[in-house]
Amino acid sequence: MEKSAIFQKILDQSIVAILRVKNSENIIPAAKSILAGGIHAIEVTMNTPNALEYITKLSKIEGLLPGVGTVTNAQMAEEAISAGAEFVVTPITKKEIIDVCHKLGKPVLSGAFSPSEIFQAHEWGADMVKVFPAEILGWKFLKSISGPLPDIKLMPTGGISPDNIDKWFDSGAACVGVGGSFTNAEMIENQEWSRLQAIAREYVDIIAHYKAAKKPSKSMG
Repeated sequence: MEKSAIFQKILDQSIVAILRVKNSENIIPAAKSILAGGIHAIEVTMNTPNALEYITKLSKIEGLLPGVGTVTNAQMAEEAISAGAEFVVTPITKKEIIDVCHKLGKPVLSGAFSPSEIFQAHEWGADMVKVFPAEILGWKFLKSISGPLPDIKLMPTGGISPDNIDKWFDSGAACVGVGGSFTNAEMIENQEWSRLQAIAREYVDIIAHYKAAKKPSKSMG
């Protein structure tokens, strides 16, 4: 899949589910449950045991868009893409990561914290800027950034929940990164896959309802 098509698929759904688990054997059933709930873009963090092996396995599941997260250098990005990652997410802003992702034809969601870092990531070519940790900055910060920098696509990550997701989109988010809802240790260890699927479906439904409500109505002729 071409980079533009991958990126558009992420934008269309406006959510990336983040998987960070202690027992890597739970990655596949967890990802399948999230996919069954309607979320296609699923990020596996590099600090998950055997992350590359499981990204390869996820790449073979129809309809799933596997990505890699917690990438901190170009070699990690290259290895993950070689393993099957379709997009790369970083917690930091680093030009070498952006460059290698584009060289290999994959979108990169580059992490940033301050206005300067956000603009720098955008200037270096990041397809989207991951505003992290969003729970520290808050949705009012995102709104303040969106005003002077309206052309930069932002993905707040950290502290996103069904209760506040509308505030993030109202504040200018193009997408949200959600980890806490999908990495509840007790839920994962107890293999509560139907519960995980229901959580994914809740996010999908909320986002769809939000977009429908914001869609301009056709004027009466």
